[in-house]
Amino acid sequence: MNKHLAASLCFAAFLTACGVPETTYVSASPAATRSVSVRGSAQLELAPDESCVELTLTARREAIDVSHAELTRQVDALLEVLGEDDAIRTERGAIRYAPFYTNVRSGETRRIAGHVASAQINVRTKDFERIPVVVAHAASRGLERVDVVFYSTELVERKAALRRQALEVARDKAREMADTLDATLGHVVSISEGHTATNVPTVTMNMLVPSPADAAVGQPAPPGAIPLSISMDVVYALAE
Repeated sequence: MNKHLAASLCFAAFLTACGVPETTYVSASPAATRSVSVRGSAQLELAPDESCVELTLTARREAIDVSHAELTRQVDALLEVLGEDDAIRTERGAIRYAPFYTNVRSGETRRIAGHVASAQINVRTKDFERIPVVVAHAASRGLERVDVVFYSTELVERKAALRRQALEVARDKAREMADTLDATLGHVVSISEGHTATNVPTVTMNMLVPSPADAAVGQPAPPGAIPLSISMDVVYALAE
């Protein structure tokens, strides 16, 4: 073996034994922030102050233009009589059309017997005594279906007040927890709105079960009341 080859092999062995130095990265992680998470909830019952009577009127005739004309006459007549009452407001919907078919026995082909024209009229009133009067006027003018919806016109305003109440409950909870553990409540880290519900069916057993809300009316709701509940999730930092 010549001297140059031996020297090369010795140098390669030296590099293999020593290895190539690796770069080491060191990063400092921020200290974990101490925090407390709380949920505040509030609930109230709203008495409905307005109703919407949803009337569906129909006309069935063989020719679609005849159905349209008949329905238009019925709707115009109803709106005219309802327009004389200052205690109600009316909203007229668009006319819709659909075919109806003859009754056939099994195996026979259905044939179009005519066309039905239908339209919905909404009647809004704060005087609930007007509801049967409105339905009676519509009964002789092609009335096919009636739905009555009760609601509160104060829902948006009361929801905002209920949200503030839920936040106050969350704040008081956090303060109480911090005081109990000899900690100092710091700044707010995050706020998020949790569960919000309204128009929830109320069953008889509800009054026998404690309310899940932190702030709620402590008496049974009046008949027909609309329940509204809101919960707010808040994270507070704990001061060092």
